[in-house]
Amino acid sequence: MKPERAVPFGMLAVLLLLALASLGVVYALWTKTLTIEGLVGTGRLHARWDGAICSEFHDWPWPPEGNGEVLGKDVGSTTVSTDPNDNNLLHLVIDNGYPSYSVDCEVEYVNDGTIPWVIRGTTIVPLSPNLHNCALTGNQTKVLSCLELTVVLVDGIGSQIDPGDGVASSVRIHVEQQAAQNAEYDFAIQICVAQWNEAATFNQCVAAAPPH
Repeated sequence: MKPERAVPFGMLAVLLLLALASLGVVYALWTKTLTIEGLVGTGRLHARWDGAICSEFHDWPWPPEGNGEVLGKDVGSTTVSTDPNDNNLLHLVIDNGYPSYSVDCEVEYVNDGTIPWVIRGTTIVPLSPNLHNCALTGNQTKVLSCLELTVVLVDGIGSQIDPGDGVASSVRIHVEQQAAQNAEYDFAIQICVAQWNEAATFNQCVAAAPPH
């Protein structure tokens, strides 16, 4: 049997250093995590009615030949008011209208949101079943022609309105010869706006709009 040889002292020192180095890799891993917390605040797209000014005129069609009603009479009247429960809704009411009565209302609305918007489209819809043979024509100027009533909307489709600014549209109404006595004729005008950097069609704009 060969006598066991003692491990040289220098070798023991090297082995000890390797062992300590190995322990350092396993047990001395110090770390630090840096975190970013992000918060994105979005703007608000909003429009609201801001009033209207109505002027009676004759004769139809536009431009008028005279102010007021024919022969200086004061028979019909037109009032415009915002809905107390919804400032997106404007009520336009003609009282005591008669065949050939004409009125032009400059309706104003403003951008009271925080981002610019663009008028993406408009439409005029007959609501009463007693409005007959209605047809909608035009683009920048929309014309709803019925046997009993004609409604014209002159609007700035494609116009950009910045926050705090306003715009006006012209709504012209003419009572036709076939309008009946003691009748009511309802219609609706829609103007849809969307943020300036989205090229939406009118139908896309209306479909994306929140309900009132």
